[in-house]
Amino acid sequence: MKKLLTIRFKNKAVNMILLALLPAFSLMCLECFTHVPQDLTVPIFLLNLAFYYLLYAICIFLTGSSSAGCAVAPLFPMIFGLINYFVVDFRSSPIVPWDIYSVRTASSVAGNYEFVITQRLALVVLGFLLIAFAGSRTGLTVKKKHLRAAGLVLSLLLTAGYVKGVSTDAAVEIFGLDTTLFTPNVLYRNNGLTAGFLANLKFMNVEKPDGYSEETVEKAASSYKKEDPAGEKNPEELPNVVVIMDEAFSDLAVLGEFETDYDYMPFIKSLKENAVTGNCYVSVKGGNTANSEYEFLTGNSMAFLPAGSVPYQQYIKEELPSLASWLGNMGYKTTAIHPYNASGWDRDTVYPWLGFEETLFKPDFEDPILVRNYISDLSAFTKIIELFENKEEDERLFTFEVTMQNHGGYSKDVEGFEETVHLTQKEDKTTQIRAVEKYLTLMLETDRAFEMLVSYFQKYQQKTVVLLFGDHQPSDYITNPILRLAGRDRDGEDADNVLFDNHIVPFVIWANYDIDEEELEAISVNYLGELLLEKAGIPTTPYQDFLSEMRLEIPAVTADMLMDKDGNRYRLEESGWDEMQKMTDYQTLCYNYLADDNKIQNFYD
Repeated sequence: MKKLLTIRFKNKAVNMILLALLPAFSLMCLECFTHVPQDLTVPIFLLNLAFYYLLYAICIFLTGSSSAGCAVAPLFPMIFGLINYFVVDFRSSPIVPWDIYSVRTASSVAGNYEFVITQRLALVVLGFLLIAFAGSRTGLTVKKKHLRAAGLVLSLLLTAGYVKGVSTDAAVEIFGLDTTLFTPNVLYRNNGLTAGFLANLKFMNVEKPDGYSEETVEKAASSYKKEDPAGEKNPEELPNVVVIMDEAFSDLAVLGEFETDYDYMPFIKSLKENAVTGNCYVSVKGGNTANSEYEFLTGNSMAFLPAGSVPYQQYIKEELPSLASWLGNMGYKTTAIHPYNASGWDRDTVYPWLGFEETLFKPDFEDPILVRNYISDLSAFTKIIELFENKEEDERLFTFEVTMQNHGGYSKDVEGFEETVHLTQKEDKTTQIRAVEKYLTLMLETDRAFEMLVSYFQKYQQKTVVLLFGDHQPSDYITNPILRLAGRDRDGEDADNVLFDNHIVPFVIWANYDIDEEELEAISVNYLGELLLEKAGIPTTPYQDFLSEMRLEIPAVTADMLMDKDGNRYRLEESGWDEMQKMTDYQTLCYNYLADDNKIQNFYD
């Protein structure tokens, strides 16, 4: 063993061969974390390989020897690949450049996930360590400091050029890169993790629509402008508004039939009187909760933003109009509640910018009931009741709460929490099946908590309307067993429908007074705010009037999908949306809202 550790390749030809092969081995190992190198075409493989040669060159010139440089270089893709592996495992989508903004949020919930070291993961890490060991045995040195400095500067400049070049249209054409942002996992598989990640850097900013101008903005908005959007409604005549976006709340039955020994959503399913219910399409799955918040509160869609981007962290840097500011302008007291860390998704900064005058976070909950170490929905909804118990009689409240009870990390056993809902078709209780049963049990806990809240408002004297909806479905780890029970294949002929169904969550609007009852087959979360005000009899903004009219033509639109008025669903990039006037107007207005300093006045609020 001692002899093995002291071996050095003194033959110059052997050293050169190793220096040529080690970067390729590192590339192949990185791909093996989540894909296989054979998925890459030869041109794309070579495009990715160029980066690894540059990485090795930087490390060699920086350290002055191939032994140190080649030992260090493979550690960078190894660490990056490990991070991406667990990100894919937890949220079902790969790491993207703007995830750097989410580090604090991710670290705050990491303890609730179970990090499983699979055989594949262990073998890939072992492969990287062997590559590093082989590199450390090489014996080439760069002794002259001016050569090292020149080589380092040249390598860095070439790397900067590579990063800029890989995201250009020329690179797409020359190397045949996949440009379908719709499915990031497939994009990374086809383009390679390195080139795929770096190519996404061009999406760090909002892309201006083709032909965008003051004239196109005015044309899109002109039909909906009104002098006094709020009308002559007296705030005291308007209902209180409660909105609950419930973490990972979904009904997995939309994926196919399965049997349980106990109904996990009996109360919510029973709501018919003075209620509007249905399926709501969202843009995210397994994570990025803040994007559902953004779409609901603003009416804007993620359809026109880079896949995986998070407006809360990337694009919102100042006060912007929202449902909160609109209701605040009409005299409502606006409160945002999140029973977790204030810094998550930068909510402590963004909420005031969106018009919330009061924000409540985890420290504002005294002795809450915990479920899996998260504040329970029961305690979260009780906090809403506290606000109503302590408000002034003539006040009208708009309360927006984002819960935490059902957050991911379902496979980990937590003392005091046991599954009470079981899949009767599965006798073999694997870790994954038990995780599904834990998830369904959490849905039951939410259902019971919501029944408590509705019971309170049934006796409440003032008119109050309550909206409950989910932010997204859980990750593939939970939904895949349900798909298998239903005989559905995520990669088969039904792949598009499976993907669309994976973005459906339930919603219910309930009021303690008479409202028009309705059951909607489909709506998307960007329309929910407008629908809520319409059903509650609250005046709407000109922008919401635009959305109301658009919904008749396009009932649902997300980052991935567009549904036409006949109920047909299309992948967004295959829908021909850029030929639809309403969609191009919508893109214009979304860009004007988020990225243009010259916003339309008195339109969004």
